[in-house]
Amino acid sequence: MKTFSIGIQSLFYLLLISFCSSVNSYSQLAVPFKVRYQSYVKGDMMVISNTIVNRKENRTSTSEPYNDITEIAKLNDQFEMNYIDIDNDQSTFSSSSAALNLSNVASKKIKYAGLYWSATYKYDSGVRDKNWSYVAVDKNRASVNEIKLKLPNQNEYITITGELIFDGLSVKNFKESAPYAVYADVTKEIQSLQNPNGEYTVANIRATQGIISGGVAGGWTLFLVYEDETETGKFITSFDGFVGITARPVEILYTGFSTLPEGRVNAKLAGSVLEGDRNLVGDQLEIKSGDSKNYTLLSHSLKPIDNFFNSTIVVNDSYFENRNPNSINTLGYDTFLIPIDNENNAVIQNNTSKVSLKLKSSGDRYSMFFSAFNVEVKDPVKEIESNLLASKEIKEVQKPIAINPDLVVTEKEKTDNSESKEAENITSEKPTILEQAIAEIEPKNDVKEKTVETNETQIEEEKVSPPPTRTYYSIRDMIKESEKMNAEIGENGNKKRITVIPGADVLIPQQPKGYYVVANVFAKPNNAERFEAKLKKKGLDAQTLYNPTTNLKSVYIGKFGSWSDAIKFYYSNAEGKYDGELWIMLVNTSTGTIL
Repeated sequence: MKTFSIGIQSLFYLLLISFCSSVNSYSQLAVPFKVRYQSYVKGDMMVISNTIVNRKENRTSTSEPYNDITEIAKLNDQFEMNYIDIDNDQSTFSSSSAALNLSNVASKKIKYAGLYWSATYKYDSGVRDKNWSYVAVDKNRASVNEIKLKLPNQNEYITITGELIFDGLSVKNFKESAPYAVYADVTKEIQSLQNPNGEYTVANIRATQGIISGGVAGGWTLFLVYEDETETGKFITSFDGFVGITARPVEILYTGFSTLPEGRVNAKLAGSVLEGDRNLVGDQLEIKSGDSKNYTLLSHSLKPIDNFFNSTIVVNDSYFENRNPNSINTLGYDTFLIPIDNENNAVIQNNTSKVSLKLKSSGDRYSMFFSAFNVEVKDPVKEIESNLLASKEIKEVQKPIAINPDLVVTEKEKTDNSESKEAENITSEKPTILEQAIAEIEPKNDVKEKTVETNETQIEEEKVSPPPTRTYYSIRDMIKESEKMNAEIGENGNKKRITVIPGADVLIPQQPKGYYVVANVFAKPNNAERFEAKLKKKGLDAQTLYNPTTNLKSVYIGKFGSWSDAIKFYYSNAEGKYDGELWIMLVNTSTGTIL
């Protein structure tokens, strides 16, 4: 613990540290962290962020940045905290902004955007009386899951209703400051912009005004994933939940990828934390990869080893200042996106398929509600292509007779003891476009052959006018043909099917493994049950699948033991019984992440 100057300031810290020690006996995983987003993408991830409360001092506006980062800088516990409100809009009571500035934005496409907001909110306002007791001034407490968002180059706010991740108001170890966290998917809103760069303003995030036990803190974080074909491929995973950290550490596990087999492993880490105080040390973040038993303490030039969560907003190697207000000391709200120092792959090694984070503290208490990790990996599609081609080469070596499965093969066999020639035609069935696509993913070891009796005229006609051929050498090739086929179907007036390719394997304990053809997914169980009943009335064998990791229920109309059977059912529109959108979920198939 750092030593402060003797006096009133020291007395306050001693009292505060004593209080922290009294709650050091717990670290509460209030809401288990779950995967919110996971994908392979040629591109990267980005965050922008800001606070929504600031200190109120004589002659000081909350819109003025607080930049004291010295060892005697005050904490949010020592300030009366009030809303920041920068927009001069009478319809908002709090607002702050931050700007997105992606380079070469024309080559980038937003693939995903998740907005988080979090604050301490026991009641609308409170004070600390002369007896050092915390009392409410306004006991009202409004709903926290609805805010306003103003997009770049827009004049009006749009209303965003989020999903409540956690509310500590009635939870024993959190009720004194009552922290909460909310999430909203804003992908469609940002994808609708011609240019995603510019200023984002978030308004009407609620927090307690004044003083409460533990201090007032709050802010928002926008997490973005973008595609850019000029950048390297990465596997990106984001988590959310709510965990209060004091003495007992909590681990977060990232899986579903495989790091590069050779060369430097480049990775980044992002996260948002509430109550990571500037001058309360002891909070740490550790990392390990694979099955290693040894963790490595993470550090950064702006985030020390013994005070990693230190009331800052850091992107890459500098403070993120393109925001209003742009306080360096954010008084209890912490967001970061930093590269992991992995010189000589000392932290994350080659051919690693999992990485673990450990959150712990010996002095400062804090709560994490969002985390994201990305690591450079091989292009999964190219890796599959390489495996397929290698498999083909092996098969070609093993074949005694070269066979082209796309052409009708005629073979004349001679007999040594006969003057006449007996012709025998050996043909291979012409695969359909769909069957060829399936063969690329699940190549068969056997080649079906059948003997067909023909005459020489027929053989000659086949030689002159062979059927059109199509050989697939890659999954991307298959996708292009699939999209072409979809377009042709669309021109004929029928529903255009979305392109289907294998996705990440979903692990659900005790759920039978297979390929599930899913029609819809719901957060509310009642909605899933109603949709299931609706499909059953249409004669579909609809059933519900629950994923405890995401807390979502999927309604599926077919379950199959192989990808080929699932994709046949998919492209047949569930054997002509369903014309809505469908996708295929791989459950416990042990295939790993394909795309």
